[in-house]
Amino acid sequence: MLGYEFMDFPLDLRRCTRCILPETFPGIEFDEYGVCNYCKDYEPVKVFGEEELRKVLDRYRGKGEKYDCVVAISGGRDSSYVLYQVVEKYKMRALALTVDAGFLTPEAYRNIEAITRALGVDHVWLRDERHVEMAWKNLKIRFHAWLRKPSINTIVPTLNVADKTLNLQIYRYAHDNGIPLVIGGNNVGNCTFEQEHFKTGYMGIFPNERGYYSTLEKIKLSFLFTWEFVKNPFNYHWSVIREYASGTLVYFFESLFKPGNVDVIGLYDYVYWNENEILSTISKIGWRGADDTTATWRIDDMMYPLIDYIYLRLVGFNQFDEFYSKLIREGQISREEALKRCLTDRIPRRTILSSLLEKLGVTREELDEVLDSYRAKILPKILKNHKV
Repeated sequence: MLGYEFMDFPLDLRRCTRCILPETFPGIEFDEYGVCNYCKDYEPVKVFGEEELRKVLDRYRGKGEKYDCVVAISGGRDSSYVLYQVVEKYKMRALALTVDAGFLTPEAYRNIEAITRALGVDHVWLRDERHVEMAWKNLKIRFHAWLRKPSINTIVPTLNVADKTLNLQIYRYAHDNGIPLVIGGNNVGNCTFEQEHFKTGYMGIFPNERGYYSTLEKIKLSFLFTWEFVKNPFNYHWSVIREYASGTLVYFFESLFKPGNVDVIGLYDYVYWNENEILSTISKIGWRGADDTTATWRIDDMMYPLIDYIYLRLVGFNQFDEFYSKLIREGQISREEALKRCLTDRIPRRTILSSLLEKLGVTREELDEVLDSYRAKILPKILKNHKV
């Protein structure tokens, strides 16, 4: 049953008759049958195949002194499955590595320990305490700045504080330790279906189905995010400016900084992502979800309950609506199952959300007041712009 704090979300929205994307989704259009353009334009996910993957992996076997590859692991379901497959099925000498920016959940720590122990692999933590302390300080500044001047375009840049140099740190560690290959999902850590279009969609810029932006789109995003930052004078703190500048530079142009002798591949570019197979596999070696949610996705990142809460309250959907819509198009679940799962899975984790707001010095009532006022301004504009 939904708690009272969820009862006034804009849940009564028109949705695609084939998937479950709502009319508030950026760039959405419906035809005369109520089918959205995302469904009509969708192309099924294609992978290179296991035979090609084995050929690629064979090129790196024995190339490193002690390890053939680094596998980035966050404690989430997808990176855990990648590590399992790389070690158990493809017999690579893998080093598990976690960049801990200070925002992992207790479940993430538990699963990392359980999976690496069960697989018998070495594991390395990269954590800079001074960086973690500064990240929390800047997060609080940015979030209070956002509350004073909210923008739907900057929810994720404000709150998705996973270190933007995370991938670069992994590449450099591999370089420094003579490890020739880094293996992730698609973008290191993600799977094909986890690339969200709505995060930048309200600015009119969308990634492809693999989550990648073209060079021109990256440049446009850099200018747009910079403009959003400049428009909010409450962001004007030197530590925040420096963090934004360095993060933007690395995030959008990390290929320029990546060591040339370290290659990167994504397992899910070669192996088709299947939710049931992943969960049944990793559960056998100790991976567990969180006790306070029915969702198994992104339980490793403590910022997503707040991100999900804000989107759900503003526009009536969050990452789960898009994720399950993709699974519908791929035939992995039915529309009815997707709607049923969304009712519970997309509700943010109360325990994490409450503790996070307390640490940020904001009450839920204060947050709701800002969101409700802002929603009244933007929701009519968003609904007016969608086409039928």
